Amino acid sequence: MKKTCSEVIAETLVSLQVKYVFGIVGIPVIQVAEAIRDAGIHFVSFRNEQSAAYAATAYAYLTKKPAFCLVVGGPGVIHAMAGVFNANNNRWPLVLLAGSSETSLRHMGAFQEFDQVSFLTPHTKFAARPPSIQLLPSYIQRAYRVSHFGTPGTAYVDLPADLIESSTASEDICIPSPSNILDSPVVNAAEDVLNKVADILIHAKAPLIVVGKGVAYSKAEDAVYNLVEKSGIPFLPTPMGKGCIPETHPLNASAARSSALKSADVVILLGARLNWLLHFGKQPRWSQTVRFIQVDTCAEELGNNTSLGSTFVWADIACFANQLSTLLEKKGYKRSPSVAQYVNSLAAVRKKNEQKALNQLQSSTPLRMNYSLHVMNEVLTLLSKNSSTPVTWVSEGANTMDRSRLLLHVSHARGRLDAGTTSTMGLGMGYSIATALANPNHRVVSVFGDSAFGFSAMEVETAIRNKLNIIIIILNNNGIYHGLDADSYKDLEEKNQLPTTALSVATRYDAICQACGGQGFFVQTEQELKDALTTAWKTNNVSLINVMIDPESKMKLIFNWMQETKKPVKL
Repeated sequence: MKKTCSEVIAETLVSLQVKYVFGIVGIPVIQVAEAIRDAGIHFVSFRNEQSAAYAATAYAYLTKKPAFCLVVGGPGVIHAMAGVFNANNNRWPLVLLAGSSETSLRHMGAFQEFDQVSFLTPHTKFAARPPSIQLLPSYIQRAYRVSHFGTPGTAYVDLPADLIESSTASEDICIPSPSNILDSPVVNAAEDVLNKVADILIHAKAPLIVVGKGVAYSKAEDAVYNLVEKSGIPFLPTPMGKGCIPETHPLNASAARSSALKSADVVILLGARLNWLLHFGKQPRWSQTVRFIQVDTCAEELGNNTSLGSTFVWADIACFANQLSTLLEKKGYKRSPSVAQYVNSLAAVRKKNEQKALNQLQSSTPLRMNYSLHVMNEVLTLLSKNSSTPVTWVSEGANTMDRSRLLLHVSHARGRLDAGTTSTMGLGMGYSIATALANPNHRVVSVFGDSAFGFSAMEVETAIRNKLNIIIIILNNNGIYHGLDADSYKDLEEKNQLPTTALSVATRYDAICQACGGQGFFVQTEQELKDALTTAWKTNNVSLINVMIDPESKMKLIFNWMQETKKPVKL
């Protein structure tokens, strides 16, 4: 009995317990996708390879398992490179499979010919073309293993058309048991380093734990929560680290972020990088004498932007947190009076800042962005509580993402996905679809700026076709960062002086969702927003709420992540 290459690929994926493959079909990979579907794996067919690849990376993050993306060769690979870049920079495991032209037509100008192995080699941990159908299972399994062992990243397997068209006797195919590669190895912290960390903490006067998205990816939230509880050390979550410890926890320093950074003398970085998100660990945001304890599964990251007096721990985050909790207890660690005073001062700043932020929230016409986010948070938090259905947020945009980070409550680990390390636009709908698939019992609520939504708008149809339950909210200010009101737009358009940040006024994004079979709402008032949210929550389909907000055309663009001190350019 013969077995086709497509069947071999599908059976190999089944052996790896793959549930979903993200991608777009075309010549020569259509039959591969069909075989994958016939094997019981859900093939999620997108409208753009970019979104498919982004979805795969998000699914990998949420499940801590390598995710598969299947695309055509040539331009399909180029489009999928956005996901490769995203996976590598966020340290998430991705396996990219792509068709390619026949090996017999190499260098002859074949259909969509592209030397994809050479192209992808510098950008992946493994890139190869299987030499035969018999070796195909081992190549795919190797790609799977390499993508998540060590520092997670991308692996690539090339599928030329003549290989896809081939077949062989069933007895010639052996798919090894992959049981020993399904989970990545974990590493405990070295005892001497652990003792050093404990001693540093015992003598610290203002310690701080930074909870990065590496905690969420590693599924280390329980261990880190236990460490915070036992040590009494304040914590500060990064945007995608939010929810690993409840945001209502009294030691949460988010609302006192500036004070926490400036006053901390010892900082434990758990799966967080000292990049632009944390101001590179430099002054003026941080103290000149701060000591960092950097904990990461990626050894290459250790020491980046830290001082020579810092301590580096290469270990699984959950293992480290559990080890440190046990050691501190063994050493009889108790919070000193100076640490207690520091904690109380942060609590006072937090209370003051929270009240100040609350006082600034006022209803208006047109609606303002911050107040709209506040209303969304209040309504959806109540609906979530009453139905015992967790909300997982996806956020994309410039102002939209930054402000939602402050105003939307995250109730659980991996409960907020955003543009991540690279601040990538275009991933919103791909992330939303992946999140709905990974968490079928959660309600996915995706909050976009109108500009950001445009990058992946047609994936609304993908979500509807796959019968996913997603609420999409667009904060529509008619522009990138800020827009124009109708009168200003008309005046500048007639003068041919529209600013580069301007988008069309009151674009009906809700109509796109309706045209694709979903539910759309056009919202201009607070009550309309509340009603739309309530109706969308009760609907088992994709809903899109198009919220018109103040364009804020006169507001100065300020990027808080940029360095405040001006330095001369060095080329």
